[in-house]
Amino acid sequence: MAFLPRAFVLLLLAVVCIQLSGAVADGPDRCWCLNGVTKYVPREEIEEFSIFPKKSKCGNVEIILTLKPVNKASKAVQRCLSPDKKQGSNLQLCWIRKNINNSPTLKISNCF
Repeated sequence: MAFLPRAFVLLLLAVVCIQLSGAVADGPDRCWCLNGVTKYVPREEIEEFSIFPKKSKCGNVEIILTLKPVNKASKAVQRCLSPDKKQGSNLQLCWIRKNINNSPTLKISNCF
């Protein structure tokens, strides 16, 4: 009989620890983008984008594009964009100017 309450307490403690570890973390322990897209992506194909600054576990600025779905049945696709290319630099400047409320994503229409 004493085993059941102890098991429940341990399970509850494990769930709380998992929740807290997810709330404290500010992202993955690695880079999201291993290789950025080096070619230009037409802005008509981009729905929104996110920029992640350098962090302790990833020394790269990461730009993640969410592309518009090809048709209504398809899902949006995400691609990484190299921050070193001209388009990456332009999106970083737009992010600095337009993302005044620290939103996690920014619509591409806000930049042009």
